[in-house]
Amino acid sequence: MKNMTMMKTEGKKRKVTLCAIQLPNYREGKTPEEKKESNIRAAFTMMVEAAKAGADIICLGEIFPLVGVEYNKDTLVKLAEKEGGPLFRKLSDFAGKYRVNLITPAYVFYGKTIHNTAWVFSRTGKLAGRYFKVHCTKGERDNGAVQGDKWPVFKLDFGTIGVMICHDNSFPESAKCLALNGAEVIFWPHVQGGWGDVIWDITLRSRAIDNGVFLVSACYGKHPDESWKPGMMQGRTGVVGPDGMILAEAGREAGIVMATVDLNQKLYKAYFTTNSEKDDFRKEMLDDRRPETYRAITKVKKVKGVKS
Repeated sequence: MKNMTMMKTEGKKRKVTLCAIQLPNYREGKTPEEKKESNIRAAFTMMVEAAKAGADIICLGEIFPLVGVEYNKDTLVKLAEKEGGPLFRKLSDFAGKYRVNLITPAYVFYGKTIHNTAWVFSRTGKLAGRYFKVHCTKGERDNGAVQGDKWPVFKLDFGTIGVMICHDNSFPESAKCLALNGAEVIFWPHVQGGWGDVIWDITLRSRAIDNGVFLVSACYGKHPDESWKPGMMQGRTGVVGPDGMILAEAGREAGIVMATVDLNQKLYKAYFTTNSEKDDFRKEMLDDRRPETYRAITKVKKVKGVKS
């Protein structure tokens, strides 16, 4: 990576082309069902383009079938997906046909429970695993979504990845747990807009730096004839390197972002924790952690004046 400063490759390279699709935040149709189908068509059209361009892994935005679709607790029951259902099979077939790994977030039924889920498919079309969003918003919980409680990582053909969804990024512990579980790349599908550009310029770059990982975000883009203003969908789907450098970014409109990186490259810092001119940043940072002192993080404590 020419624009990754102070990064060196030792031994065999492990290159991977990371891709995130910024789907359009506008759709055809009048009914919820028609709008859902429009979202799905747009996703597959853009995934074909990304796969043909050489993507090794493609990430879509949060709940991509239902973004912009009106639903409530009662109607979500009809609109949510099922593992093994028509959309699941279509995504599986796509991954196998185009030999590409996929991260596809959707509301999914498991028994009688709805989870904000990210399906991870391997190049063979098999389900490598699923992640259930841990930090669901109040709105999601009111609509029947049940929160997850685990931070799984997924070993794919090129390396180990993790997923956190939207509100998860509000908590630094989310990315930290994924990194400690072995994630080399963290994907962040989301629909966030209210915070504005501070999300990119502070939280995403700090999550990447704090954990020595690549961070890939996937949001939604405005219509080309529409002007962007704070409070709208964030956009800016992109890839951040372990040193906080932005390697690729989509801007505000719908589009495809790709960046080829070498997962065997190490980020070195001069005199980071030793007297050496070449400290392995990720290793030294993780080795110097003192989790025995972090009990305040896991201790349940009611903050005065704040309702739990």
